[in-house]
Amino acid sequence: MTRSRRLRWALAIAACAVWPAAAQQAADYPSGSVKIIVPFTAGGPTDSVARILAELLSERWGGRAVVVEARPGSGTIVGTAVIAKAPPDGYTIGIATTAFLINPAIRLKLPYDVRTDFASIGMIATQPEALVANAAFPADTLAEVIEVAKRSAKPLHFASPGPRGVGHLAGEMLKQRAGINMLHVAYNGSAPALHDVIAGRVPLMFDVWHSARRFVDSGQLKLIAGTGIEPLPGAERVPPIAQTFPGFNVVSFNAVIGPAGIPAHVLDKLSVYLGAVVDSPEFAARTRALGIHPKSMTPRQLDTWFAKETQKWGAIAREANIKVD
Repeated sequence: MTRSRRLRWALAIAACAVWPAAAQQAADYPSGSVKIIVPFTAGGPTDSVARILAELLSERWGGRAVVVEARPGSGTIVGTAVIAKAPPDGYTIGIATTAFLINPAIRLKLPYDVRTDFASIGMIATQPEALVANAAFPADTLAEVIEVAKRSAKPLHFASPGPRGVGHLAGEMLKQRAGINMLHVAYNGSAPALHDVIAGRVPLMFDVWHSARRFVDSGQLKLIAGTGIEPLPGAERVPPIAQTFPGFNVVSFNAVIGPAGIPAHVLDKLSVYLGAVVDSPEFAARTRALGIHPKSMTPRQLDTWFAKETQKWGAIAREANIKVD
């Protein structure tokens, strides 16, 4: 037997030994506790969603422990880096939000590469965003807002819960698509920004619809438009921005990712479990109060969605010259 044939036989025998072990590993998963990294402080909406997910996964895994660990810092970068550097065995996974895709568009240096250092596991949910205005603002529709901006000699100010976040880039996207002059006013959180818009210090704001809706319902703010493709829940008569500017789609999201290199059989099993939870009536009922919309995706679907969103945010950030050294 030649040396090359002996080598092929040795590899074939080794593969036969590995396949049963891999199958057993998939059958046993999870055989220990699973950790979900949340790149925000405990108690916030993302943490709340993760804890609901953890509890329902634990139930499906026969009571196996699923632990949520908050690792906040640097606009989700700290927690996301923990996920990237975790052992690729399916026992440390984490939550990705819109910042996961915005950060590569605006930051020159990151301790990870979103294209190569992560495995997509599945989507959890999306949250619609909305453009709202002070109750006395002289415009009730998107067309009227654009008209006000074009007539004004000064930039039209808009607030968001923070710099370089979803609300900020939504405003930049509208500015680019409508060809109007707008100036972002950054706040440290949604509450102070909403307070100033209600008080008339800033006329407009982009925020999560769940956060702004109670003020619209009370008449303290007025809804101009939703930023997603579909009309906002509870405000179906108000056309979304996409009706005026096709393709305009800005939503917040929660997805589950892991470190790159998770074995395919473990990744497949984890994705199936995740999808079953997200599609369950229990998950929908428990997350409704948070204003989120359960949405499941396979790893391949999530990869495709990530690629499109990354391209979109990169284009917006480049045109607006938004970057962090």
